[in-house]
Amino acid sequence: MTDRRKRCFDEFKKTGLDGLLFAAGANFQYLSECTSYFWQRNCMNLGAPVAGSHIFPECMIYMNREGKTTILTIPSKKDHFDTTEHDVVVSYMDQFEDELRHIVDGKKIGIGRDCEEWFVTTLREVDPEIETASAETVFDDIRRIKDEKEIAQMRKLAEFTDDAVMYVVRHMYEGMTMFECERGIIDYGLSHGIQDLSFPPTCGFKTRNTENAQNIEPFEPERKLVPGTMVAFDIGYMDQGYCSDWGRTVYWGKAPELVKNGYAALQAAQCYMISQIKPGVTRYGDLYNYICDKAEELGFYDYLRFKREGRGGNGHHIGTDVHEVPWMTFDSDLILQPGMIFCSEPKMFFPNEGYMRVEDMVLVTETGAESLTKFPRDLFEI
Repeated sequence: MTDRRKRCFDEFKKTGLDGLLFAAGANFQYLSECTSYFWQRNCMNLGAPVAGSHIFPECMIYMNREGKTTILTIPSKKDHFDTTEHDVVVSYMDQFEDELRHIVDGKKIGIGRDCEEWFVTTLREVDPEIETASAETVFDDIRRIKDEKEIAQMRKLAEFTDDAVMYVVRHMYEGMTMFECERGIIDYGLSHGIQDLSFPPTCGFKTRNTENAQNIEPFEPERKLVPGTMVAFDIGYMDQGYCSDWGRTVYWGKAPELVKNGYAALQAAQCYMISQIKPGVTRYGDLYNYICDKAEELGFYDYLRFKREGRGGNGHHIGTDVHEVPWMTFDSDLILQPGMIFCSEPKMFFPNEGYMRVEDMVLVTETGAESLTKFPRDLFEI
């Protein structure tokens, strides 16, 4: 049993369940340790419905009370899975119900959100006495601490995201649409063999002194790039089992001093927050206050989208899913620990001028923290 599966088994034993059954989503990827299989991610807010809750699984993994793991897969996916680490049963989808009769060996089975309806219905047909329970969060505590291999992959993906946006920025041109800019993000990933996006990309165009700049949203996909346009990027890729989530803003043309200095203040606030992290000491709820402190010191607090102790917080964890728990909320007393990777995403809005964001993937180290995203912080006017 690998170290990760041992940790998963230890968490499973705390639940009092007889077995765990996952398909398609991040828990499947995490428990199977397979990074080549294309699983379904939850790219929406946690707690929202996921499309995968209604579909048929093409692969699934079951862990029993002894820690044995069995993967049931259709033939075309079998080569993704390591037969030395798991029992791998290859069958056709129409036969999955009968196969489960020989795999599932308990009466109380924990299931994830992906393919949830199919599991509930099918397990009842396998054995009417089987009771299902939600197990979507069973690995949350251990997933938030990344091991060296996970950190290396996420560092690599953060670097790729930096490079992708730099490529797109260098190839922007006057008159291009927001949709064409976003298509550049997609094409860069496709041309480099990246498996997927973490979420739909946004290259949000806001042009000063237009109705478009009166509100943060909506963005207009067919709006054209003209002088005086602020472009707020929100980009993420998924590859080899892990996700990135990244944000920066650039300005097409000469920016007003207020806006230019505001972006410098937003970057300074982000860097200050990162510098204040003390592993084992800093609370999640402290993070956004550090950003507010620096923005206030520099005279730009009033432009922050979210104020102190207001709605929301500063971001979220990231890993096998792009939005992982816990969220970095103001009221959270959880303590940052080495190995955590979270996304910090402060934002400012300048009415009649535009909207800006900075988002970094931040790794908590043994002595502090570092930003895995390295895109130049002083690049604004282009």
